Amino acid sequence: MNRRLFINKSLVLSSGFMINPYNAFSIDAKADLKIGIIADLHQDIIHDGSHRLKSFINNSISKKCDFIIQLGDFSLPRKRNEIVLDYWNLFDGNKYHVLGNHDMVDYGFTKAQTMSWWGMKERYYSFNRNGYHFIVLDGNDENPKPWNEYYNRYIGSNQKKWLLEDLKKSYLPTIIFSHQSLDSKGGIFNQDEIRKIVEDSIFVNGNKKVIACICGHHHDDYLKIINDIAYVHINSASYKWVGEKYKFSRFSKKIENDFPSIVKTCPYKQPLFTTMHINSKQKTINFDSKKTSFIKPSPKDLQIPGAKNINSEISKMNYKF
Repeated sequence: MNRRLFINKSLVLSSGFMINPYNAFSIDAKADLKIGIIADLHQDIIHDGSHRLKSFINNSISKKCDFIIQLGDFSLPRKRNEIVLDYWNLFDGNKYHVLGNHDMVDYGFTKAQTMSWWGMKERYYSFNRNGYHFIVLDGNDENPKPWNEYYNRYIGSNQKKWLLEDLKKSYLPTIIFSHQSLDSKGGIFNQDEIRKIVEDSIFVNGNKKVIACICGHHHDDYLKIINDIAYVHINSASYKWVGEKYKFSRFSKKIENDFPSIVKTCPYKQPLFTTMHINSKQKTINFDSKKTSFIKPSPKDLQIPGAKNINSEISKMNYKF
């Protein structure tokens, strides 16, 4: 093969690894990744959110993560939340944000204000790292009318077109991050439409380009395989929402005055977060487990229906792609 033809049929990455688009997944075995992931911190609902984030940052630093990402419902642009950004910026590496439904509208803030506060340039975007392609979606586009829910959960036509084109251009195995899920009730409203775009994106050898879709939002913990793609829910760093019916006063009057919605939660004693490991040689994705307990009373103590299925953990999920 002459040199020009070889270059035309290969993609040379800035990291120095070479991917042949006609032989997908031919990734150099050294190109492993460790990714720190935290979801649903809810700094504006939980009283100790900054301490939970600091624990995540320290863990990500100690594990030498290649980058970190938060999956939304993070922190509104309020002066009292500056400590959250201070802790977030202690990680001296690439840091990525996903917009959650509570990161706008709440307390009258807009999406643009929150993005500016975080230093987030685009609401949906993509990037490459160590032979993998990563896509961040914004599931908060305006839903078509009529829409009776308080929060939007939709991916509109412009973002759909961008997603389709972005997947077409990439020759790398891809992981998608979103706040709301693409696979379950209460997730992105037009998830079937988006999942079809994801599933129809394949390499010339027939392998699917997208190997995993990872979300927060639901405050639960599971991995589901749908048509050879892993759909992973990362549990909240802070609590399970239980609402008005099961509200309970656990904290001081000052805390509950400053964080009035905290009584409608079952908080976790310790923060939950995970490190995602991608092993290119074995073609596996593994998530570190982390388990805690509820600050009493627990969902079981409150006799919430289905309490046995409400877990205060991130399990050790494993997936082979």
